[in-house]
Amino acid sequence: MDTNYLKASSTNENLNIDKQDSSKDEAEKVWKKFLDLLSDSTKESEIQAWFSVIVPKSFINNVLTLYVPSDDYYSIIERRFNKQITKILESGLLGEKGKLVYEVLNKEVTTSSKSLLPSPPDLRKDEKEVSTYPILISSDVDSIPKLDSFNNGLYSRYTFENFVRGDSNELAAAVAYAIAQNPGNLYNPFFVYGGVGIGKTHLIQAIGNEVVKRFPNKRVYYTTTPDFTTQFTSSIAKDRGDFSSGTFGTKKLDAFYKSLDVLILDDIQNLACKQGTQDFIYQIFNTLYNNNKHIIFSCDKPINQIKDIEERLVSRFRCGMIADIQPPSWEMRVAIIKRKLSELSVTFSEEIIHFIATNVTDSIRTIESCISGIITESRFLYNNQINLEIAERTLNRVIGHIRRTKNISIENIIYTVARYYKISENSILSKKRTKEVAFARQVAMYLAKQLTNLTLETIGLNFGGKDHATVLYAYNSIKELIKKDPNVNNQILEIREILNNL
Repeated sequence: MDTNYLKASSTNENLNIDKQDSSKDEAEKVWKKFLDLLSDSTKESEIQAWFSVIVPKSFINNVLTLYVPSDDYYSIIERRFNKQITKILESGLLGEKGKLVYEVLNKEVTTSSKSLLPSPPDLRKDEKEVSTYPILISSDVDSIPKLDSFNNGLYSRYTFENFVRGDSNELAAAVAYAIAQNPGNLYNPFFVYGGVGIGKTHLIQAIGNEVVKRFPNKRVYYTTTPDFTTQFTSSIAKDRGDFSSGTFGTKKLDAFYKSLDVLILDDIQNLACKQGTQDFIYQIFNTLYNNNKHIIFSCDKPINQIKDIEERLVSRFRCGMIADIQPPSWEMRVAIIKRKLSELSVTFSEEIIHFIATNVTDSIRTIESCISGIITESRFLYNNQINLEIAERTLNRVIGHIRRTKNISIENIIYTVARYYKISENSILSKKRTKEVAFARQVAMYLAKQLTNLTLETIGLNFGGKDHATVLYAYNSIKELIKKDPNVNNQILEIREILNNL
């Protein structure tokens, strides 16, 4: 009886395995059809950026279950591609009442199923070269400092919690968070680029701090490229010594870097014209990558604009995930200012916050400098009193030319939008739904929400008694159009310029 029971159990287990395999095969077929349909309405670059890492798990009872890297990733996909996804579901691809279900790809899933993620190529097979640096031997490994005996270079203040997300950094932030949950498995290497002072260092250090928090035993190290170069040149000059005391040989430096689980290298544009350093980091990269260790780079320019760096190293930068960070939008700058003030336990009026956001457009670092200057002047000269005059003086010192704030009214917004689109103000306030009038009305509502402190309800009342939902819909519609259509974006900028000059 026991034997029969065991046989039955074994048979059931085999049936379950067969069902799971069949379900996964079916899921992969359905997912391929899904992506084919998606390509009809979505750019190939967007599909590659957002959907290439989604893995089909199963297709059972018209429910397609997909693995996604993180909760954040799922939320962004649902928000950005909701219309396209809904259209595909309504097409009947998944059958009657078909739906998608997302599961976060956790560490256990990632490591237990090799088929979920592609294995990294063996970079050592790419080029047959003889390393000019000493081979790592066991005695060097034993002498490498333990995790708790070296400074990982991370600043604890750089976290995901205080990183302000917005349209300008959405992809980079989502990828960074996914990496922190599965270091070595997703988006390796990660190359993030953007202008000076817009949050690259904050984001890549946030990855390191999150990995340290989630995986205390992993060796994480952050450094800048100039510091890396200094370490390398010093190691050549001093062949023996102790890494922890600041003097070390090339062999020990090589062993230290190859022992890391996560290497974060900032400002790699500074590798230009440093052939020896490039060769050294090339060897380190290959070892870490082939051992599924994560490498993260930041740069102030796109890969194709980096000068005087060997092509073999540039190709390594290209072989993973690339994301950019753009200068923050006006709304995002307001959010950044409010976050900084909250961290400092300081209060500015909305007028001053909007004044800073309007004038400082290129750098978060400059925003921080302006906030610091305003607080310092008010503390030492005005008994902690903060007003617009102090803000204007500070910004004049920091950035030079400033634009004075104006009290922009809804009346001015409606008047300006009506003149810009050559329609009457009464048309905007009416119930007309012609394409031209409806668009102008939405633009006016968008600007009213963006440029005034009025509630949605109050804005709606000023537009002929519209409700708050109508105003919110108009705002979101124009916001999406600004992202997708450069002409609409230019129109909004031109109207804002006119309002500023009234």
